[in-house]
Amino acid sequence: MKSSTSEHAALLRTILTLWVSVVGLVLSGGEMRAETIRVGVLAFLGAEHSLEEWGPTARAIETGLPGTTVRLVPLDHAGLDRAVAGAEIDFLITNPGHYVELESAQGVSRIATLDSGAPVASAVLVRADRRDLRTLADLAGKRVAIVGTTAFGGFQAAWREFAAAGLDPFRDFSGLDSVGFPMTRVIDAVVANRVDAGIVRGCVKEQREAEGALAPGALRVLAPMPTSATACALSSRVYPDWPFAKLRGTPTAMAKRVATALLTFDPPAGAAAWTVPLDYQPVHEAFRDLKIGPYEPLRHISARDVLARYWQLLAVLGIALGAWAVHVLRVERLVRRRTAELATVNGDLRHEIERRRRVEEQEALHRKELDHAARLSILGEMAGGMAHELNQPLAAIANYADGCELRLKASPVDTTALMQGTRLIRQQAERAAQVIQRMRAFVRKREPTQAVIDAGEVVAEAVELFEGLARRTGVRIETVVVPALPAVMGDRIQLQQVLLNLLQNAVDASAGHGAGPWTVRVEARSEEGGVAITVADQGAGMTEEVRARLFEPFFTTKPDGLGLGLALCHSIVEEHRGRLQASLGAGGGTVMRLWLPRATAAEGAAA
Repeated sequence: MKSSTSEHAALLRTILTLWVSVVGLVLSGGEMRAETIRVGVLAFLGAEHSLEEWGPTARAIETGLPGTTVRLVPLDHAGLDRAVAGAEIDFLITNPGHYVELESAQGVSRIATLDSGAPVASAVLVRADRRDLRTLADLAGKRVAIVGTTAFGGFQAAWREFAAAGLDPFRDFSGLDSVGFPMTRVIDAVVANRVDAGIVRGCVKEQREAEGALAPGALRVLAPMPTSATACALSSRVYPDWPFAKLRGTPTAMAKRVATALLTFDPPAGAAAWTVPLDYQPVHEAFRDLKIGPYEPLRHISARDVLARYWQLLAVLGIALGAWAVHVLRVERLVRRRTAELATVNGDLRHEIERRRRVEEQEALHRKELDHAARLSILGEMAGGMAHELNQPLAAIANYADGCELRLKASPVDTTALMQGTRLIRQQAERAAQVIQRMRAFVRKREPTQAVIDAGEVVAEAVELFEGLARRTGVRIETVVVPALPAVMGDRIQLQQVLLNLLQNAVDASAGHGAGPWTVRVEARSEEGGVAITVADQGAGMTEEVRARLFEPFFTTKPDGLGLGLALCHSIVEEHRGRLQASLGAGGGTVMRLWLPRATAAEGAAA
């Protein structure tokens, strides 16, 4: 009954996700494309576990590709090989060793790599009471259980360590028992003392102990290797995680959409995420050491094989050696001639380098002028708001002065009230002076200065500068700054220029679009080892064509725009080692995301 209830709940969640996707497409004017994507998965812990483990990934693809149905197909190694050969699936998820074999034999290619946090490695398990087994070499003459010889974490990763220890598991063990999937059968065989040791993927023992399926301390990992990748005990080196790969015949367009859905997948608690494809060279090195998979021919090569396979290359090599002697004599004669020619070319090259240096200096100067012109343009837009900001303290000063004058005419004179009035006049005068100082600092020509700055203060100052213009256009700026943001390294004025440009674009996009009131939301929070600042508007959003060309110089969607604002912003952010990206908001409009890296201790000391 409990299992049935869980299945019903999972089915309801799937239906709800599809319904939300359909509604979203209808509201945005999108088109549904009925499509079924078949994903073969290696079921090393059984089909039921695989469907549960990869369910969030399937739902992520369905969410990212509305109208698409993902069907998971749990298979063993042989079944997955047949499915790839017969094009019975579109994509596959398998262990790194199996992927390297399929990459060579069937032309599959990875589009993403699992970011599970669990290591891809082997753990050699023995009973805790086996005091005679301390090192891998102690397994000589012993019986060992494995899932199968094709299992990477369940055998091949450990095999490489056996070979390094001088052991051949096929020759030196008294028995190599392949018990098949799921991998828990290996643990059962060791616990029941049917074998001396068993090989499983790293962290499987700890996982079974946490689930209560294995008594803590009943088994131990033989010859654990030091690693910082996990707290689990491992008997082998750690390899890249499982890949998500496409078949040779899978359309590229489909693979791109699936890869985008995987890389933007925000996994729920307990589920693994996906990252960009990693380098699987360590797996190739392991297979090359073992002479298996794509490197199987290295195991059987002989002198006759070399001659039969490379006779053409050997013939060419003989001819090349003969020609080499002639070539050496010719080269010695040509070297003298080339030396004289190179002297002339070097002079021309130095002249060209000097010319390019001058051009680069001129371009840098031109860039500074453009930055200054952009700040003046933004200030022009904010002029009305600035006037309002100054009118308020000036009006207050006049009112307080009138009050002081009235009190001076009264008899007797109230000196306490006069002192209060003059103090308020001073406060308002200081407020007006601060507004003017901020404007002068923003528009003044200056050299960029790198310093450790508080990103929250930069956001607050930019919003304060811009609020007058926003109020005049009927747009409210909502600011959310998370406390204790990491410090960043950069130029305060340039970063304010970027934020003011983003605020200007957001206000232009929001004002007049639909029924008011309009709100521009500014958020600053800690993300990815730095600070992320987002500016979200309530405009009409943007097309993919506009989004692709958004940061090109002279490209603009405004009738009176120059197309320089976002291009300059993008250049400034890149100089700060950051990223500036645009995306569509969940409720419509555009979200501009500015990310800056955390300032290092060395940068802080240098500043």
